[in-house]
Amino acid sequence: MEKISFADGWESIFDENGLKSFNDFYDYRDKTCLNRNRKRNVSVLRLKVSGKERVFYMKRFYHPHLKDTLFAMVNSGRLCSQADYEQENMRLLTQYDIPSCNPVCFGEQFCLGLERRSFLITEELPGPCLTDFLAQNRQNLYRSEKEQIITSIANLVRNIHMAKISLPDLYVWHFFLMRSQGGQYDFAVIDLNRMKRNCTSENERIKNLGRLWFSMTDKYFDARMHRFLVKQYLGDVSDEKFDRFLHKVEKCAEKLAMVRKQPAY
Repeated sequence: MEKISFADGWESIFDENGLKSFNDFYDYRDKTCLNRNRKRNVSVLRLKVSGKERVFYMKRFYHPHLKDTLFAMVNSGRLCSQADYEQENMRLLTQYDIPSCNPVCFGEQFCLGLERRSFLITEELPGPCLTDFLAQNRQNLYRSEKEQIITSIANLVRNIHMAKISLPDLYVWHFFLMRSQGGQYDFAVIDLNRMKRNCTSENERIKNLGRLWFSMTDKYFDARMHRFLVKQYLGDVSDEKFDRFLHKVEKCAEKLAMVRKQPAY
């Protein structure tokens, strides 16, 4: 069984670009692969919209692990594809005023009740990935501006957790700059296929922050900036509570560093 769902007004646009069937989308050749693994990959598409070329991102899933299927079912309360689950997560974040990608189309293919393949297409975000922004502006970013960046991220993460949401893939490279005015930064968060809903566990929050801490390389963020992240996230708390929470986040980051190599950016 195959299904394709479009956001309002997008079906005709894809049709004009020759994309009609599931295979038209999934096997589209004129795309550039950004990253991949055995079960999913992300590519850039350039399509015509009102006569002008625009950039879109396609995430494709292939024969997901049973654990991923069960994870999506437990969190959504229904049997759904990986693409459907992620686009639903994007819309859920938007309901909480948490910026993310804008999904315009997703498709899924099931066989004997199990997902075989699925894809998700989103519009390009207006700003760069935070890692690219840091690399491009390394010489011009003073400490005060880095503190503004960390403050904005800490506030965003706190809002995510207040919405009872956990993001196990909360890394620096999954933040995109939406706006930068007068030293104020706004960010969107991406890569939501492992997002957990209705999550109130402090341990989950610590793991999220531990992954973020791990991804903040010394090239851009020193030890004081790591502490500043936790301080801004917690807000006005006692020194005892801050130290206890900080220790747990740091330990989580250290454990992750033992099994993963920190990507260069």
